[in-house]
Amino acid sequence: MLKRRKKVSLVLGGGGARGIAHIGVIQWLEEQGYEIDEIVGCSIGALVGGAYASNRLHELGEWMKTLTRGQVFKLMDFTNPRYGLLKGERVLNTLHEVFDDVNIEDLALTYTAVATDLENEREVVFREGSIYAAIRASIAIPGVFTAVAAENSFLVDGGVLNPLPLNHVAKKRNLTIAVNLDGMPIKDKTTVTQNFTARTLLFASYYAMRRQLSTLMLALHEPDYTVSVPHNAADIWEFHRSAELIDMGYELARSAIKPRP
Repeated sequence: MLKRRKKVSLVLGGGGARGIAHIGVIQWLEEQGYEIDEIVGCSIGALVGGAYASNRLHELGEWMKTLTRGQVFKLMDFTNPRYGLLKGERVLNTLHEVFDDVNIEDLALTYTAVATDLENEREVVFREGSIYAAIRASIAIPGVFTAVAAENSFLVDGGVLNPLPLNHVAKKRNLTIAVNLDGMPIKDKTTVTQNFTARTLLFASYYAMRRQLSTLMLALHEPDYTVSVPHNAADIWEFHRSAELIDMGYELARSAIKPRP
């Protein structure tokens, strides 16, 4: 007699290229017989989660593994720096070749993408409409991708207010698993505070703030399991390391989550 598959609400945090580790986490969960029937994501988590919800995660992972530094650079459609370095259209147009646009409400599982409305300083939750529109808003990293202008709102990356959106899980009876991309850093013994430059100090401060937001969300909405990816596991654009990051996510999931009995 086959055992019933345990249903999972999977929360995928934001964090640039290190979010490719989400793919490895999902691969491990599926191998262990878990059934993911809800995904909540912001930024790269919304993208990977959207691919999974569209049954195109394998295609996304295989495409990511082929990327070189040069190919990543070619995906950057530079624009007026007043509004952001990149339009983001070239990335999403390329993703159209990997998986199609669909309405979120037509997906086989519950999918939620989270963006930030800077105009009104609030979270915006996408649970219906175009999955591409939701992803585009959710990945709009301030200063990197141009924001998405809508009526009475100005949408940017969901991670600005909530890098780990556990508060938007709808299926409370599910096993909740969070993938936090703002885990404690891999220690580098050559790094000392006195050697911080203005740039590294700015980034260190930003990551410290994100870690505190994620830690607060984990405390307020404690998941059953948390897979923590070190925040310095990869820089924001290191998608050429996708194969390594997928393997990292797989191993971190295996260490953090108990296999099903």
